[in-house]
Amino acid sequence: MRLDLEGSGKMRHVILVLLLAAISLLSACSYITDFIVINESREPMQVRYKVKKFPGAFTPPVAPATIPMSQLSTKGNQQWSQLASGDYQLDQESRTVIVRVLPHQALRIATMHHYGGHQDSADAQDFPVEEITMSGEDGERRFTGPQARTTFSEVSRALYTLTYQ
Repeated sequence: MRLDLEGSGKMRHVILVLLLAAISLLSACSYITDFIVINESREPMQVRYKVKKFPGAFTPPVAPATIPMSQLSTKGNQQWSQLASGDYQLDQESRTVIVRVLPHQALRIATMHHYGGHQDSADAQDFPVEEITMSGEDGERRFTGPQARTTFSEVSRALYTLTYQ
């Protein structure tokens, strides 16, 4: 039996199916890692994070957003509530974002595509935050330099957390 794909439009259909299959295979390997600060205390806390210098105007690495701790997922694709500009402060001169985080809330401060883990030197260079300070009822915790990244605990490849208790 001879299969005649030319001239009948079937060839285009086969190519389209193969292309879609290849794209779906490649996208299945794609993931984004969220870096979040969790307030497990009974009182609101303040999170200050300093962003590395990048070309162009200062902006947060990702729009500050929160989610209740109970809604966090290890698979990613969180339903973040992006904060309105009045719900956080930007200090242009020091490249710092300041956010008040309510009890039992999680704050997203950064995301990275295909984060390979704390040992990956390329990811260390690309991590956008150089300092994190958490202040609340139980005092202040400050992480600078590499600690601003490596203090986060891996929950899954899509979720790294830093908890204030």
